[in-house]
Amino acid sequence: VAAAGFTGTEILGQAPHLDRPPEGQALIEFRERLDSRELLCRTVHAPLTRNVLGAPEEEWRQEIVEVLARYVRFAGAIEASGIVIHPIPNPMFVPTADDTSLPDRMRSAVRRSLDDLVPVARQAGVCMLLENLPYHCHYPLLTLEELRPLVDEYPEQQVGLVIDTGHAWTIGRDPAAEIRAAGARLRGTHLQDVDGEHPNDDHWPPTHGGLNWADIRQALEDVSYGGFWTFEVANGRQGETPEELAGLSRQVAGSWGL
Repeated sequence: VAAAGFTGTEILGQAPHLDRPPEGQALIEFRERLDSRELLCRTVHAPLTRNVLGAPEEEWRQEIVEVLARYVRFAGAIEASGIVIHPIPNPMFVPTADDTSLPDRMRSAVRRSLDDLVPVARQAGVCMLLENLPYHCHYPLLTLEELRPLVDEYPEQQVGLVIDTGHAWTIGRDPAAEIRAAGARLRGTHLQDVDGEHPNDDHWPPTHGGLNWADIRQALEDVSYGGFWTFEVANGRQGETPEELAGLSRQVAGSWGL
């Protein structure tokens, strides 16, 4: 990332990246590794899989709140401004995935989790960024349009939104419309491209797929977005290496004046 010319990065909170938040000497050494590369950690991505705000079972929810609290504190310790958190689980992690009571239970669980975590985020000086998700299911809070009224109930310094452009298109949502729905509560981006006709959360470099990047960039300008432009790129269309993907992403960033 640094070799490609980026000055900031997002840390993913799971193996093989960072499977537990470092503390003590390990935290000092972690910060030294960032400093040696002249990289700032702009955001932390909380663990994925079952680590969501809206766990529909209370025992599961309480377990995950403790995990998320540790990552919120870690984000503050490395001076990241935000931590990306998924609001609800992928149906594959829900034992009774088609239970009709799940939407209401998930909405309630998300609020209880935010109520628990807002004081932690306030103390850490970190904003929790709720992300739109790519799941084809009947669950609530998948889109920024749905999430915006929820985050409006909480302090903007502690709760905001992050747009994942590929997630939006994967479930048939226009990323530009999602950005406008988020409006002033948009505090982060995951910029990735997907196939225009058959999107599958592809995580290609922006401009390498079917998304309309002129519209996306115009929407960011329209809402006066002033946060970080994070390229969440994991795959290439021609089997590119991670180093090559970083370089391609940096080229796109440069072409946009970033």
